[in-house]
Amino acid sequence: MKKHLFPLILIILSAAVWLAVYSRLPAQIPTHWNFSGEADDYATKLNAMISQLGIMVLIYGTMAFLPKVDPRKANYRYFSKSYAIIMNAMLAIFFLLNLLVLFNALGVSVPMSTVVPAVIGLLFIILGNYFQRVRSNFFIGIRTPWTLSSENVWKKTHRLSGKLFFAGGVVMLLAVFLPEGPQEAVIITVITVILFIPYLYSYLEFRKEKK
Repeated sequence: MKKHLFPLILIILSAAVWLAVYSRLPAQIPTHWNFSGEADDYATKLNAMISQLGIMVLIYGTMAFLPKVDPRKANYRYFSKSYAIIMNAMLAIFFLLNLLVLFNALGVSVPMSTVVPAVIGLLFIILGNYFQRVRSNFFIGIRTPWTLSSENVWKKTHRLSGKLFFAGGVVMLLAVFLPEGPQEAVIITVITVILFIPYLYSYLEFRKEKK
């Protein structure tokens, strides 16, 4: 029950904050912003509340359920603490994003083009710290045909991936100080690199192993 306490507190706290300010929110509120920090998507306050809280419930419910159905569920006991930290970090990030949406809707000036990349960069840093400890499974981590076929390739790929996520997170934090154009280019490059390189690396390592 202990491992479920923090996620439940975050979800309940998010719901409480929404309900506390709900009557003060305008009928339509911004829910998405472009790289310039300008709102480019809106929703009714009810739909926004349901979707924002729904995402948190979905993350928690899915991550609590997956270890029970994973064919490699025995491996989860080796990284249960890291798994819980990853889940909690994701929920904490979405809790912060909930607050940003509400602050903005209430007229508080929030530099979204700066804050959102910084928050995502922070999540990448946390993921980078714990990805290296994730054991082979079908639901979390870098799951390619080659990492799932070889324990050694899995470990090597996640060591590299952890470093890339950490470095990418740091770069994204620094990118918030750049003008809009360069910032957008840096963020897209970081995301492309941390997703593509581990995939390619796992293939090359698997080929090397089979020679």
